[in-house]
Amino acid sequence: MSWIKDIISPETRNWEEFYRNRFQHDRIVRSTHGVNCTGGCSWQIHVKDGIVVWETQQLDYPLLEDKLPPYEPRGCQRGIYYSWYLYSPLRVKYPYMRGALLDLWREARGIHDDPVAAWTSLVEDPKKRQRWQRARGKGGLRRTDWDTVLELMTAANINTTTATAKLTASNASIPKRKFRSNRVSKTAPGNPKASPATVTVIP
Repeated sequence: MSWIKDIISPETRNWEEFYRNRFQHDRIVRSTHGVNCTGGCSWQIHVKDGIVVWETQQLDYPLLEDKLPPYEPRGCQRGIYYSWYLYSPLRVKYPYMRGALLDLWREARGIHDDPVAAWTSLVEDPKKRQRWQRARGKGGLRRTDWDTVLELMTAANINTTTATAKLTASNASIPKRKFRSNRVSKTAPGNPKASPATVTVIP
């Protein structure tokens, strides 16, 4: 029965240290997986030296009703190994932009010194706008730098905010008018003599 001595011998069970080290952690933080996730389940993230080592579901959801079972644990199989995505060699490490839009943006920036004016020239040109919109879903993403991406995003947001503010201001300046609807009043259903509803609209 020498094999029984081998099982309980510490010298022959050093391989178990690998699994002990694998699941060691120095702190637990609460987080969720917000990428392509509609549930937003709460997770316990076990961290060691600033690196996620494993995840498990939170078990502190509030009880909805006494007659209903606890709403836990929540968490899918994709979430349980989400740390694989964090440290995968195939993860996205650099910003990418659609090639059609990147070419148009560089061309516009060569003409306009102001980034907002450059973006406005693209978004207000139907042909140029369709060029990058029709490229959606067809790949063609190219690696670029953060300065280019952040500049384009900032210019686009300023352009959208300015255009929306102008539209809101123009609508506010339009006088409201009233018209009479042919709908029967809800207070007197089926009564043809009921006064029609009066609706205020902005043309």
